[in-house]
Amino acid sequence: MIEKKSITFLYRTYKKHWPLLLLALFGSILESASMAGLAYLIKDVVDDVFVEKSYEKLIVITSVLIGIAVGKQVGFFLKNYLYPVVIYRALREMRAKIYNRILRAKPSVYRKETSGDIISRATTDVERFGEISSTIGTNIITETFTVIGIIGVLLYRDWKMFMIFAFTVPVLAFALQYFGEKRKKYSKRLQESFSQYIQHLNQIVSGIEVVKLFHEKVFFRYFNRINSDLFKRQKKNRFYETVYLSSVEIVAYIATAGIIFYGGIRIIKGEITAGDFFSFLGGVLILVNSLQTLQRGAINLKALTPVVERIKYVLNLPVEDDKGKDFKGLKESIRYKNVTVKIGESVLLKNINLKIKKGEKLGIVGATGSGKSTLVKILPALITEYTGEVLIDNVELRGYSVFSLREKVGMVSQEVFIFNDTLRNNLLIAKPDATDEELIQALKKAKADFVFRLENGLDTVLGEKGSRLSGGERQRISIARIFLKNPDIIIFDEATSALDVETEEYIMEEIGKYFKDKTALIITHRLKLLEITDRIVVMENGKIIEEGTKEELIKKKGVFYRFSVISSS
Repeated sequence: MIEKKSITFLYRTYKKHWPLLLLALFGSILESASMAGLAYLIKDVVDDVFVEKSYEKLIVITSVLIGIAVGKQVGFFLKNYLYPVVIYRALREMRAKIYNRILRAKPSVYRKETSGDIISRATTDVERFGEISSTIGTNIITETFTVIGIIGVLLYRDWKMFMIFAFTVPVLAFALQYFGEKRKKYSKRLQESFSQYIQHLNQIVSGIEVVKLFHEKVFFRYFNRINSDLFKRQKKNRFYETVYLSSVEIVAYIATAGIIFYGGIRIIKGEITAGDFFSFLGGVLILVNSLQTLQRGAINLKALTPVVERIKYVLNLPVEDDKGKDFKGLKESIRYKNVTVKIGESVLLKNINLKIKKGEKLGIVGATGSGKSTLVKILPALITEYTGEVLIDNVELRGYSVFSLREKVGMVSQEVFIFNDTLRNNLLIAKPDATDEELIQALKKAKADFVFRLENGLDTVLGEKGSRLSGGERQRISIARIFLKNPDIIIFDEATSALDVETEEYIMEEIGKYFKDKTALIITHRLKLLEITDRIVVMENGKIIEEGTKEELIKKKGVFYRFSVISSS
C-alpha cells in the first residue's frame, strides 16, 4: 500500500519512542476489545433481559457494560493522548534536524533552490507528515484491531451471514487501490502547489517596497494562477477521497441490507434467536463504521510517499564538511592562483592571480558585475565552485576546517541582515560571551550612537530585517559586529554605502586604528575610502585588469583613472 522506503522512514522516525508507542498500542487494543465486547453482549441483552426478563442477568450485564465503558475510555485516553505526544516529540526532533541541515547546508544549495520551496518542505510537509502519522495511530491501528475483534464475534455468531459481508471485500480492495493511487498522485501535486504559494508570499513580503512601486496587477496575475492551481488540486484531492468513501459506504450498506433480509428469514424460520441477529447486526454496524474509518486512514496513507520524499530531500541537503586543518590566523599571505568561478552557465571569475600579504589593506574596484563580491566570498567559503587554487599560508583553502576559517574571517556587506530580535542578540551572534560593556564599545566605534536613544536600549527589538532602522543604521550595527568579532581577515563589501560622508570617515578612521595589523579587502566605489588602502586592484568582466597604488593607477590613466574622474565629478 505504501512504499518500503516510506515504511522505513516511519520506523526510523518513531522507533526511539517505542515505550510510549507500546502503551498507546495497548490503549488501541483495549478500546477495540471493548467495541467487540459490546457487539458480543447485545445477544445477552436481547435474549436474557428483553425476552426472558431476568433481573439477575440485568444486574450482571449492566455491571459488565460499565466495566466495558470504563475500559474503552481508558483505552481511548491512552490512544488519543499518547500517539499525538509521540508524534509531537518526533516532529520536534525532525524540525531540529531540518533546521540543522538548513544552517549547515552548502552555500551552493541556496543558489540552486528557492527559499520558498525549502520553507514549504520544512513546514507544510512536516505538518502533513504529522497528520498522516496520526491517522496511523488513532485510526488505522485501532480500527484494525476493532475489525479483527468484530469479525471474530461475527464468525462466532453466524458464519453464514458473515459470508454475505465477505463478498464485499474484493470490491472494497479495488476501490482502495484505484482511488488510493489517485489520492497519492494529487497529494504530490497539492504539496507542490503549497510550495509555490509559500514561495510567492515569501518573495512578496521580502520585496514589498519594490512591489508597491510597480504595477500590482502583474503580481495579482501571477498569484491568481498559483491560487487557481492550488484550488484545482485541492478540489481533485477531495473529489477522489469523497467518491471513494461514498462508494465504500454504498457497498457496505448494500451488504448490511442483505444481512438484514437473510437474517430476518432465518429468525422467521427459527434458525437463530432475535438476540443472535441483533448481536450480529450491531457488530456489522460497528464493522462498517470501523472499515470506513480504517479505509479513510488507508487512503490518506497513500499520500505519505510524496510527503516523505519532500521531507527527505531537505534532510539530505548536502552539508559542509568541517574536516581539515584548524585555521588559527593569517601568518604570511593569501594567494589566488589561476582561479576561475563558473556557476551554471555564468563565468564570474576568469583566471585570477593575486597575492595579498598579511596586514595589507587591499582596495577592490570595478563596475557592477565585474566579479568583486565573488572574489572575496571565496575566502569565507561562501563560494566553493572554483577551479585553480586559493592558498592561505601555502595551504589550499579547502584544506582548512570551514568553521575555523570563518571564525577568523569577518565580512560586512551592503545587504545587512538584522534578525527580528533584540539589539543585544543581533550583536551577540558575533561574540556570544560579550559583556554589555563590550557591546557598547563596539557600537561607539561603529558610531551607532542612535541605539542609546532606543526605548529599551540593548533590549530593544529591531523588527524584521531591522525594519525600525534606516539603511545607514543597519550598516552601523553590522560594522559593530565586526568590531566585536575582531577577525584576522576583514572583508568590506560596500559596507558604508548608506552612510553619510562624516560618519563614513569616522568609522574608517576607527577601522584603520583598530584593525591596523589585520588584513583587509575593501570593495568600494568611494575614492575617499581607498586612502587607507596599500594597493588597489581594478576588475572588469571577472578579470583583474589593473593593479597598483592609488597614485600609480591614476598616473596610468587607465580604467581606474576614468573611474576616479567619474567619481569626482
